Amino acid sequence: MATGLFSGSGAKKRFVDTPIDDQITELRDEIASLAHLLSQRGADASKDVRTRAHNAREHAEAGLQDLIETGEQLFADLRSRYALTEKQVRHTVRDHPFATLGAAAAVGLLIAALLRR
Repeated sequence: MATGLFSGSGAKKRFVDTPIDDQITELRDEIASLAHLLSQRGADASKDVRTRAHNAREHAEAGLQDLIETGEQLFADLRSRYALTEKQVRHTVRDHPFATLGAAAAVGLLIAALLRR
């Protein structure tokens, strides 16, 4: 990078001794160099942010896929348990119809007593 206005004291003397056109050219070169450096850092930061966003999205998609698979598995398990329980209830009702009626009547009386209060 070219020597600038804020460089060491020797550079200040040389800067004062040079013609104004050369000083303007040197300042323009420094500004262009600074703009290039800022542009490069901005591009690097942008690339870094894009990479992090891409990684975060992939991680979220993988987590969502795992969650969907787990949910489907739980739903299948719940469905099979419900079917098994339904079978057991039907079997019990068929084997013990009077006990089932008595239990249903007792539950009905209990609910009626609770609702009266």
